[in-house]
Amino acid sequence: MNAIARVTHPVLPEGMTFSHVIELVERLARHLGLGAARRAVLLRMMRQTAPADWCDPGCDPVCFRAQQDLACDLGISDRTLRLHEKGLEALGIIRIDTAANGRRSGRPLSHGRRLGINFRPLLENLGLLLAMDAEHREEAHRISVLRLECSAAKRDVKQAIERLLERDPQHAALPELLRRFTSWPRRYAGFRRSEDLARHLAEIDALLSEARDCLTCRAETSAMSEAELPAIGNTTLKNFVRVDTRPTTRRPMIMHRTSTSKIVEEGKDEVDLSWLTPKIVHEMAGSDFRFCLEAISSTGEITERALRSTAIMLLRDLGITDSAWEEALDQLGSLRASLAVLLIEANRDHPSAPVRAPGAMLRGFAAQDRLGEFNLSGALKGLLRRKRAAA
Repeated sequence: MNAIARVTHPVLPEGMTFSHVIELVERLARHLGLGAARRAVLLRMMRQTAPADWCDPGCDPVCFRAQQDLACDLGISDRTLRLHEKGLEALGIIRIDTAANGRRSGRPLSHGRRLGINFRPLLENLGLLLAMDAEHREEAHRISVLRLECSAAKRDVKQAIERLLERDPQHAALPELLRRFTSWPRRYAGFRRSEDLARHLAEIDALLSEARDCLTCRAETSAMSEAELPAIGNTTLKNFVRVDTRPTTRRPMIMHRTSTSKIVEEGKDEVDLSWLTPKIVHEMAGSDFRFCLEAISSTGEITERALRSTAIMLLRDLGITDSAWEEALDQLGSLRASLAVLLIEANRDHPSAPVRAPGAMLRGFAAQDRLGEFNLSGALKGLLRRKRAAA
Protein backbone atom coordinates (compact mmCIF):
# COMPACT_ATOMS: atom_id res chain seq x y z
CA MET A 1 0.00 0.00 0.00
CA ASN A 2 2.78 2.43 0.91
CA ALA A 3 4.65 1.63 -2.30
CA ILE A 4 1.57 2.48 -4.37
CA ALA A 5 1.10 5.71 -2.43
CA ARG A 6 4.69 6.77 -3.05
CA VAL A 7 4.26 6.32 -6.78
CA THR A 8 0.94 8.12 -7.11
CA HIS A 9 1.72 11.34 -5.22
CA PRO A 10 3.70 14.02 -7.12
CA VAL A 11 6.46 15.88 -5.34
CA LEU A 12 8.64 18.93 -5.93
CA PRO A 13 11.63 18.51 -8.28
CA GLU A 14 14.99 17.90 -6.67
CA GLY A 15 16.51 21.13 -5.38
CA MET A 16 13.17 22.93 -5.19
CA THR A 17 11.64 23.77 -1.81
CA PHE A 18 8.28 24.97 -0.56
CA SER A 19 9.67 28.52 -0.33
CA HIS A 20 10.49 28.38 -4.04
CA VAL A 21 6.86 27.44 -4.80
CA ILE A 22 5.62 30.41 -2.77
CA GLU A 23 7.94 32.75 -4.69
CA LEU A 24 6.85 31.20 -7.98
CA VAL A 25 3.18 31.78 -7.21
CA GLU A 26 3.86 35.37 -6.15
CA ARG A 27 5.69 36.09 -9.42
CA LEU A 28 3.05 34.45 -11.63
CA ALA A 29 -0.10 35.57 -9.82
CA ARG A 30 -0.85 38.39 -12.25
CA HIS A 31 -0.15 36.21 -15.29
CA LEU A 32 -2.46 33.51 -13.91
CA GLY A 33 -5.28 36.02 -13.60
CA LEU A 34 -5.16 36.18 -9.81
CA GLY A 35 -6.20 39.45 -8.25
CA ALA A 36 -4.70 40.65 -5.00
CA ALA A 37 -7.49 39.15 -2.85
CA ARG A 38 -7.44 35.74 -4.53
CA ARG A 39 -3.66 35.61 -4.41
CA ALA A 40 -3.77 36.37 -0.67
CA VAL A 41 -6.23 33.50 -0.16
CA LEU A 42 -4.07 31.09 -2.16
CA LEU A 43 -0.86 31.99 -0.33
CA ARG A 44 -2.56 31.78 3.06
CA MET A 45 -3.86 28.28 2.32
CA MET A 46 -0.48 27.17 0.96
CA ARG A 47 1.23 28.36 4.14
CA GLN A 48 -1.25 26.32 6.18
CA THR A 49 0.15 23.10 4.66
CA ALA A 50 3.14 21.21 6.04
CA PRO A 51 6.23 22.14 3.96
CA ALA A 52 7.50 18.56 4.22
CA ASP A 53 4.35 17.27 2.47
CA TRP A 54 5.41 18.99 -0.78
CA CYS A 55 8.38 16.60 -0.98
CA ASP A 56 6.72 13.51 0.51
CA PRO A 57 5.67 10.90 -2.09
CA GLY A 58 3.34 9.35 0.49
CA CYS A 59 0.82 12.20 0.67
CA ASP A 60 -0.44 15.35 -0.99
CA PRO A 61 0.01 18.82 0.55
CA VAL A 62 -3.39 19.69 2.01
CA CYS A 63 -4.76 22.72 3.86
CA PHE A 64 -7.28 21.33 6.32
CA ARG A 65 -7.72 24.44 8.44
CA ALA A 66 -11.40 25.15 9.10
CA GLN A 67 -13.01 27.43 6.54
CA GLN A 68 -14.37 29.88 9.08
CA ASP A 69 -10.94 30.19 10.71
CA LEU A 70 -9.29 30.91 7.35
CA ALA A 71 -11.94 33.50 6.53
CA CYS A 72 -11.39 35.15 9.91
CA ASP A 73 -7.63 35.26 9.34
CA LEU A 74 -8.14 36.89 5.95
CA GLY A 75 -10.80 39.31 7.12
CA ILE A 76 -13.42 38.05 4.65
CA SER A 77 -16.70 36.19 4.91
CA ASP A 78 -17.09 32.41 4.60
CA ARG A 79 -19.03 32.92 1.36
CA THR A 80 -16.28 35.06 -0.16
CA LEU A 81 -13.70 32.43 0.77
CA ARG A 82 -15.78 29.72 -0.90
CA LEU A 83 -15.96 31.82 -4.08
CA HIS A 84 -12.18 32.20 -4.09
CA GLU A 85 -11.72 28.46 -3.57
CA LYS A 86 -14.03 27.71 -6.49
CA GLY A 87 -12.12 30.15 -8.65
CA LEU A 88 -8.76 28.59 -7.76
CA GLU A 89 -10.15 25.13 -8.49
CA ALA A 90 -11.37 26.32 -11.91
CA LEU A 91 -7.82 27.53 -12.67
CA GLY A 92 -6.43 24.06 -11.91
CA ILE A 93 -4.41 25.18 -8.91
CA ILE A 94 -6.24 23.32 -6.14
CA ARG A 95 -8.79 20.54 -5.68
CA ILE A 96 -11.52 20.94 -3.11
CA ASP A 97 -11.63 17.54 -1.40
CA THR A 98 -13.90 17.80 1.62
CA ALA A 99 -16.55 15.60 3.24
CA ALA A 100 -20.17 15.85 2.12
CA ASN A 101 -20.86 18.28 4.96
CA GLY A 102 -17.78 20.39 4.07
CA ARG A 103 -15.69 19.01 6.92
CA ARG A 104 -11.93 19.18 6.65
CA SER A 105 -9.55 16.97 8.59
CA GLY A 106 -5.85 16.25 8.75
CA ARG A 107 -6.47 12.62 9.68
CA PRO A 108 -5.05 10.37 6.93
CA LEU A 109 -7.53 8.20 5.08
CA SER A 110 -6.78 5.58 2.43
CA HIS A 111 -3.70 6.20 0.22
CA GLY A 112 -2.72 9.17 2.38
CA ARG A 113 -5.85 11.13 1.50
CA ARG A 114 -6.77 13.98 3.82
CA LEU A 115 -9.83 16.20 3.63
CA GLY A 116 -9.38 19.84 2.76
CA ILE A 117 -7.85 21.99 0.01
CA ASN A 118 -5.56 19.67 -1.95
CA PHE A 119 -2.61 21.18 -3.84
CA ARG A 120 -1.89 18.15 -5.97
CA PRO A 121 -3.07 19.99 -9.16
CA LEU A 122 -0.46 22.66 -8.50
CA LEU A 123 2.27 20.03 -8.27
CA GLU A 124 1.04 18.29 -11.41
CA ASN A 125 1.14 21.57 -13.35
CA LEU A 126 4.42 22.73 -11.85
CA GLY A 127 6.35 22.09 -15.07
CA LEU A 128 4.01 24.40 -17.00
CA LEU A 129 4.31 27.05 -14.32
CA LEU A 130 8.11 26.89 -14.37
CA ALA A 131 8.11 27.22 -18.16
CA MET A 132 5.74 30.20 -17.89
CA ASP A 133 7.99 31.77 -15.29
CA ALA A 134 11.08 31.33 -17.47
CA GLU A 135 9.26 32.88 -20.42
CA HIS A 136 8.15 35.90 -18.41
CA ARG A 137 11.62 36.33 -16.93
CA GLU A 138 13.11 36.33 -20.41
CA GLU A 139 10.50 38.82 -21.58
CA ALA A 140 11.31 41.05 -18.61
CA HIS A 141 14.98 40.87 -19.54
CA ARG A 142 14.23 41.76 -23.16
CA ILE A 143 12.18 44.75 -21.98
CA SER A 144 14.99 45.89 -19.69
CA VAL A 145 17.57 45.61 -22.49
CA LEU A 146 15.36 47.45 -24.97
CA ARG A 147 14.66 50.25 -22.50
CA LEU A 148 18.37 50.84 -22.08
CA GLU A 149 18.90 50.61 -25.84
CA CYS A 150 16.15 53.20 -26.40
CA SER A 151 17.61 55.55 -23.79
CA ALA A 152 21.09 55.31 -25.29
CA ALA A 153 19.76 55.77 -28.84
CA LYS A 154 17.84 58.85 -27.73
CA ARG A 155 21.11 60.29 -26.49
CA ASP A 156 22.54 59.76 -29.96
CA VAL A 157 19.55 61.53 -31.53
CA LYS A 158 19.84 64.43 -29.10
CA GLN A 159 23.49 64.93 -29.88
CA ALA A 160 22.95 64.68 -33.63
CA ILE A 161 20.25 67.37 -33.43
CA GLU A 162 22.51 69.52 -31.25
CA ARG A 163 25.30 69.28 -33.83
CA LEU A 164 22.90 70.17 -36.63
CA LEU A 165 21.67 73.19 -34.65
CA GLU A 166 25.26 74.35 -34.20
CA ARG A 167 26.15 73.93 -37.86
CA ASP A 168 22.94 75.12 -39.49
CA PRO A 169 20.29 76.59 -37.17
CA GLN A 170 18.06 77.32 -40.19
CA HIS A 171 18.14 73.81 -41.63
CA ALA A 172 14.75 72.96 -43.15
CA ALA A 173 14.58 69.54 -41.45
CA LEU A 174 15.17 70.81 -37.91
CA PRO A 175 11.53 71.64 -36.98
CA GLU A 176 10.32 68.18 -37.94
CA LEU A 177 13.28 66.46 -36.27
CA LEU A 178 12.66 68.40 -33.05
CA ARG A 179 8.91 67.75 -33.18
CA ARG A 180 9.38 64.00 -33.47
CA PHE A 181 12.10 63.93 -30.82
CA THR A 182 10.01 65.85 -28.26
CA SER A 183 6.90 63.76 -29.01
CA TRP A 184 8.44 60.62 -27.54
CA PRO A 185 7.36 59.67 -24.00
CA ARG A 186 9.92 60.36 -21.30
CA ARG A 187 9.16 57.08 -19.54
CA TYR A 188 8.56 53.56 -20.76
CA ALA A 189 5.63 52.59 -18.53
CA GLY A 190 3.33 52.60 -21.53
CA PHE A 191 5.41 49.96 -23.33
CA ARG A 192 4.16 46.69 -21.87
CA ARG A 193 5.70 44.29 -24.37
CA SER A 194 9.14 43.91 -25.87
CA GLU A 195 7.59 44.15 -29.35
CA ASP A 196 6.34 47.65 -28.53
CA LEU A 197 9.77 48.73 -27.35
CA ALA A 198 11.42 47.19 -30.41
CA ARG A 199 9.15 49.28 -32.65
CA HIS A 200 9.97 52.37 -30.59
CA LEU A 201 13.70 51.65 -30.95
CA ALA A 202 13.27 51.31 -34.72
CA GLU A 203 11.51 54.69 -34.71
CA ILE A 204 14.42 56.23 -32.79
CA ASP A 205 16.96 54.68 -35.15
CA ALA A 206 15.04 56.03 -38.15
CA LEU A 207 15.14 59.56 -36.75
CA LEU A 208 18.82 59.17 -35.93
CA SER A 209 19.52 58.09 -39.48
CA GLU A 210 17.66 61.13 -40.83
CA ALA A 211 19.53 63.50 -38.52
CA ARG A 212 22.86 62.06 -39.56
CA ASP A 213 21.86 62.27 -43.20
CA CYS A 214 21.29 65.98 -42.67
CA LEU A 215 24.73 66.28 -41.11
CA THR A 216 26.26 64.42 -44.05
CA CYS A 217 24.98 67.08 -46.44
CA ARG A 218 26.79 69.84 -44.57
CA ALA A 219 30.10 71.16 -45.82
CA GLU A 220 31.72 70.30 -42.48
CA THR A 221 31.50 66.61 -43.37
CA SER A 222 34.03 67.23 -46.17
CA ALA A 223 31.70 65.68 -48.72
CA MET A 224 31.91 62.23 -47.15
CA SER A 225 29.40 59.74 -48.42
CA GLU A 226 26.95 58.14 -46.01
CA ALA A 227 28.90 54.88 -45.99
CA GLU A 228 32.02 56.77 -44.89
CA LEU A 229 30.45 58.48 -41.90
CA PRO A 230 32.00 57.53 -38.57
CA ALA A 231 30.45 54.31 -37.31
CA ILE A 232 31.45 55.23 -33.79
CA GLY A 233 31.54 58.66 -32.32
CA ASN A 234 29.73 61.76 -31.23
CA THR A 235 27.58 59.94 -28.69
CA THR A 236 28.87 61.51 -25.50
CA LEU A 237 26.75 64.52 -24.54
CA LYS A 238 28.96 67.54 -24.38
CA ASN A 239 27.82 68.35 -20.85
CA PHE A 240 29.86 65.39 -19.64
CA VAL A 241 33.05 65.91 -21.67
CA ARG A 242 36.08 66.68 -19.52
CA VAL A 243 38.78 68.79 -21.15
CA ASP A 244 42.49 68.34 -20.70
CA THR A 245 45.21 70.85 -21.61
CA ARG A 246 47.31 68.26 -23.41
CA PRO A 247 47.41 68.81 -27.18
CA THR A 248 45.59 66.22 -29.23
CA THR A 249 44.72 65.66 -32.84
CA ARG A 250 40.98 65.28 -33.23
CA ARG A 251 39.84 62.86 -35.86
CA PRO A 252 36.57 61.00 -36.34
CA MET A 253 36.43 57.67 -34.60
CA ILE A 254 35.63 54.52 -36.54
CA MET A 255 36.34 50.84 -36.11
CA HIS A 256 36.63 49.20 -39.53
CA ARG A 257 36.48 45.55 -40.46
CA THR A 258 40.23 45.31 -40.91
CA SER A 259 42.01 44.06 -37.84
CA THR A 260 44.69 46.76 -37.98
CA SER A 261 42.41 49.81 -38.15
CA LYS A 262 42.78 52.32 -35.33
CA ILE A 263 40.03 53.82 -33.23
CA VAL A 264 40.21 57.51 -32.38
CA GLU A 265 37.44 59.10 -30.34
CA GLU A 266 36.33 62.54 -31.49
CA GLY A 267 35.81 65.15 -28.82
CA LYS A 268 37.58 63.33 -25.98
CA ASP A 269 40.84 65.01 -25.08
CA GLU A 270 41.79 63.21 -21.91
CA VAL A 271 42.10 59.59 -22.99
CA ASP A 272 43.90 58.08 -25.94
CA LEU A 273 42.05 55.05 -27.26
CA SER A 274 43.56 55.25 -30.74
CA TRP A 275 45.46 52.01 -30.18
CA LEU A 276 42.26 49.97 -30.05
CA THR A 277 41.47 47.80 -33.07
CA PRO A 278 38.81 45.11 -33.61
CA LYS A 279 41.47 42.45 -33.16
CA ILE A 280 42.56 43.93 -29.83
CA VAL A 281 38.96 44.24 -28.63
CA HIS A 282 38.39 40.55 -29.36
CA GLU A 283 41.69 39.72 -27.66
CA MET A 284 40.81 41.61 -24.48
CA ALA A 285 37.17 40.63 -24.17
CA GLY A 286 36.01 37.79 -21.97
CA SER A 287 34.25 34.81 -23.49
CA ASP A 288 30.72 36.11 -22.79
CA PHE A 289 31.42 39.58 -24.14
CA ARG A 290 33.11 38.14 -27.23
CA PHE A 291 30.23 35.76 -27.90
CA CYS A 292 27.58 38.50 -27.69
CA LEU A 293 29.69 40.93 -29.71
CA GLU A 294 30.15 38.40 -32.51
CA ALA A 295 26.41 37.71 -32.54
CA ILE A 296 25.63 41.42 -32.86
CA SER A 297 28.47 42.24 -35.30
CA SER A 298 27.85 39.38 -37.69
CA THR A 299 29.42 41.37 -40.57
CA GLY A 300 32.73 41.73 -38.76
CA GLU A 301 32.45 45.51 -38.27
CA ILE A 302 32.59 46.59 -34.63
CA THR A 303 30.87 49.89 -34.02
CA GLU A 304 30.28 51.84 -30.84
CA ARG A 305 26.62 50.85 -31.11
CA ALA A 306 27.60 47.17 -31.21
CA LEU A 307 29.85 47.54 -28.17
CA ARG A 308 27.10 49.36 -26.29
CA SER A 309 24.47 46.75 -27.19
CA THR A 310 26.81 43.99 -26.05
CA ALA A 311 27.43 45.72 -22.73
CA ILE A 312 23.69 46.19 -22.18
CA MET A 313 23.02 42.51 -22.95
CA LEU A 314 25.48 41.44 -20.25
CA LEU A 315 24.29 43.76 -17.47
CA ARG A 316 21.90 41.22 -15.94
CA ASP A 317 24.42 38.37 -15.96
CA LEU A 318 27.02 40.64 -14.40
CA GLY A 319 24.60 41.83 -11.72
CA ILE A 320 24.88 45.47 -12.83
CA THR A 321 21.70 47.44 -12.21
CA ASP A 322 20.14 49.74 -14.78
CA SER A 323 20.84 52.74 -12.56
CA ALA A 324 24.55 51.87 -12.31
CA TRP A 325 24.74 51.60 -16.11
CA GLU A 326 22.89 54.90 -16.61
CA GLU A 327 25.24 56.62 -14.18
CA ALA A 328 28.26 55.30 -16.07
CA LEU A 329 26.72 56.25 -19.40
CA ASP A 330 26.14 59.81 -18.20
CA GLN A 331 29.64 60.22 -16.84
CA LEU A 332 31.80 58.17 -19.19
CA GLY A 333 29.89 58.39 -22.44
CA SER A 334 28.73 55.54 -24.61
CA LEU A 335 32.06 54.12 -25.79
CA ARG A 336 33.94 54.38 -22.52
CA ALA A 337 31.03 52.97 -20.50
CA SER A 338 30.86 50.00 -22.88
CA LEU A 339 34.61 49.41 -22.63
CA ALA A 340 34.34 49.67 -18.83
CA VAL A 341 31.84 46.79 -18.89
CA LEU A 342 34.21 44.85 -21.15
CA LEU A 343 36.99 45.46 -18.62
CA ILE A 344 34.82 44.30 -15.71
CA GLU A 345 33.58 41.18 -17.50
CA ALA A 346 37.10 40.18 -18.57
CA ASN A 347 38.48 40.65 -15.04
CA ARG A 348 35.98 38.32 -13.39
CA ASP A 349 38.61 35.60 -13.87
CA HIS A 350 41.56 37.74 -12.77
CA PRO A 351 44.11 35.37 -11.15
CA SER A 352 44.76 37.49 -8.06
CA ALA A 353 41.98 40.10 -7.84
CA PRO A 354 38.83 38.82 -9.56
CA VAL A 355 35.91 41.23 -9.78
CA ARG A 356 33.36 40.28 -7.11
CA ALA A 357 30.94 43.23 -7.38
CA PRO A 358 30.68 44.40 -11.00
CA GLY A 359 27.96 46.96 -10.27
CA ALA A 360 29.95 48.58 -7.48
CA MET A 361 33.04 48.63 -9.69
CA LEU A 362 31.19 50.36 -12.52
CA ARG A 363 29.89 53.00 -10.11
CA GLY A 364 33.44 53.34 -8.82
CA PHE A 365 34.72 53.99 -12.34
CA ALA A 366 32.16 56.78 -12.76
CA ALA A 367 33.13 58.28 -9.39
CA GLN A 368 36.83 58.15 -10.28
CA ASP A 369 36.12 59.81 -13.62
CA ARG A 370 34.35 62.68 -11.90
CA LEU A 371 37.57 63.27 -9.98
CA GLY A 372 39.69 62.91 -13.11
CA GLU A 373 41.31 59.74 -11.77
CA PHE A 374 39.91 57.05 -14.09
CA ASN A 375 42.55 55.83 -16.54
CA LEU A 376 40.50 53.55 -18.80
CA SER A 377 43.20 53.32 -21.46
CA GLY A 378 45.79 52.20 -18.91
CA ALA A 379 43.42 49.64 -17.42
CA LEU A 380 42.66 48.19 -20.85
CA LYS A 381 46.35 48.00 -21.69
CA GLY A 382 46.96 46.15 -18.44
CA LEU A 383 44.18 43.72 -19.32
CA LEU A 384 45.69 43.19 -22.77
CA ARG A 385 49.12 42.45 -21.29
CA ARG A 386 47.62 39.92 -18.91
CA LYS A 387 45.68 38.20 -21.69
CA ARG A 388 48.75 37.97 -23.89
CA ALA A 389 50.92 36.68 -21.07
CA ALA A 390 48.38 33.96 -20.30
CA ALA A 391 48.03 32.93 -23.94
